Amino acid sequence: MNQNFQMGRRAMRLALCATVVGAALTPLTSHAVVIAVDFSSNPLHTVPSNIEGTYLNVVTGAATAAFSANYDINPYFSGSTAPPAVFRLFTPPTTGGVVGTTIATPLALGAVVGVASTFNGGVYNANAAAPGTNYFGFKFLNEATGMTNYGYLVVAQTAVVPVAGSVRVLGYAYENAGTAITVVPEPATYLMFAAALAAGIGRRAWQVRRTA
Repeated sequence: MNQNFQMGRRAMRLALCATVVGAALTPLTSHAVVIAVDFSSNPLHTVPSNIEGTYLNVVTGAATAAFSANYDINPYFSGSTAPPAVFRLFTPPTTGGVVGTTIATPLALGAVVGVASTFNGGVYNANAAAPGTNYFGFKFLNEATGMTNYGYLVVAQTAVVPVAGSVRVLGYAYENAGTAITVVPEPATYLMFAAALAAGIGRRAWQVRRTA
């Protein structure tokens, strides 16, 4: 179940900073919102070791272990019953896609995901990712607005050839106005970007929520 949440002292300080920074960004020329989601509290954040995986709706944060018609991205395992397993990302072929050409390409911090990125919809191998934290760019159709949005998935992987419990989705972020998004290590980093926007680029809002 998706829910907005009140975070601890650190998060409240960040929220206060965001308010102060937002007030300084004038004139108000844009109302784009970067939405960052902490997915680590969801029981399905550890990708199930099966061919179903986790069907995730990016906008609502809803996740299911069985196919859902409203899913936007599906981390799962192929070959889970006949090893070696292959970690894959699946998106709706006509409305979604993952950044890459023949395989999902882990993105470096600072990379931009947007209309200029190369996307491939459908089944997508992600096994080329090195152990550690990896960022995968994607696009999806926002059912609330009817527009294509861009985001990235934060994935922790302990082995290139995965085993049960070795791949976890820590969170994701997306830009809800249909513009590009920059890959950053944590939502708080957006506050630094906000300061850079004070030169007149416009106001940008930030939201952080957790799913459970």
